[in-house]
Amino acid sequence: MIIYFDKFNKNLSINTLEANNNLMTESEDNYEKLRILLSPPSAVPLPKNELTDKLLHNIFTEEEAYIIGNGIKKAIRPTTARKIRKRTGIPKKDLKEKLSDMKYTSKILKFGPFYILLPYLPGFFEFYFTTNRDDPKRIKKAGEAHYELIKRGFHAKHAATGYPLYRVIPAVEPTEKTIEVNQDLQVQHQVLPYEVLKKYLSKYKTFAVQPCSCRTAAKYSGNPCKCTDENFCVSAGLLARYIISDNVGRQVSLDELMEIMKKAEKEGLVHETINTVKASMFICNCCSCCCGFLKTVKELGNYDSITKSNFEPLRDKEKCTLCNKCLEICPMGAIKRVEDSPKDIMEFNYDLCIGCGLCASNCPSNAISLKKVRNEVPIKGLIGLLRRRKKDKEKVH
Repeated sequence: MIIYFDKFNKNLSINTLEANNNLMTESEDNYEKLRILLSPPSAVPLPKNELTDKLLHNIFTEEEAYIIGNGIKKAIRPTTARKIRKRTGIPKKDLKEKLSDMKYTSKILKFGPFYILLPYLPGFFEFYFTTNRDDPKRIKKAGEAHYELIKRGFHAKHAATGYPLYRVIPAVEPTEKTIEVNQDLQVQHQVLPYEVLKKYLSKYKTFAVQPCSCRTAAKYSGNPCKCTDENFCVSAGLLARYIISDNVGRQVSLDELMEIMKKAEKEGLVHETINTVKASMFICNCCSCCCGFLKTVKELGNYDSITKSNFEPLRDKEKCTLCNKCLEICPMGAIKRVEDSPKDIMEFNYDLCIGCGLCASNCPSNAISLKKVRNEVPIKGLIGLLRRRKKDKEKVH
């Protein structure tokens, strides 16, 4: 027997106490189905605990949990409304209305006739909190749950496969200067296109700037960003077109985008993207107070959850004025001032450094430059990355 919830779950067709108990059990089963659906092998698994319960119960109503939990068989797999209707038994008109509501709040995406449920992280979290169209009370409670999951090291699950999903792209102008310096070096030390932000993104023609999901969630949780109130997260290509058509972000040109990236660096934000050679359709500009990845790296030492850039900062002691700007801007606390030496110096801890280049980008006396010290080449494309992560997880288990 299929039990269908009407709006706000007010008019149930079963009234006995025993039936209501069964209904509660089925409701919890639907949320467990949701948790599993949102945790495919390529993504970060949502743990089975009270925080995940709080998260899912506040994002999804019981009716939405029923529709997705029973109507969609696999995350990322396109599904038609007809198949969802057949699996749930919900009348066509009612289902159309509910799917439209969930699309509006980005609980599901819609491309043509197909509906898609994304994994919670990465994917669902970013769309849901970036769109920011759900009931504010629900978003607040979901934001609180997400923030607590971060504090417990939820994002550290990214390191479980041994191949991080994200990597750091170094700051714009210091990288360009490094290219000039490295022109005469051996091939293995030259700066490659995937390491240069403008070249990395130049394959796309459409770009959009939209609100940051991490800062939105942090603000709702009562922990607003300490770096900026501005929107700096970026999408490109198909993703940008979707963001623009959904009125979530605004379109910009590549030149405008690069100026935004430089401004993000001045705000102390780190450029991060998917860990592939092939250009991703998004660039995050992250802080260590809100970003789940940088926050767990800095506070929990979870350096395996991201890939550092291939660069490290170098200080020119003759140019350095000891102004402390690099110390203040470093998101990882990787710079300290040593005052008990014969002469004050700024000291870099390369174990903590992620190669973001913010110190070089913000040095007022140009005393810091970037040097390419590694040549770690990411997997070519997204499909290869997902297969690698799935294979690595199977080895672990």
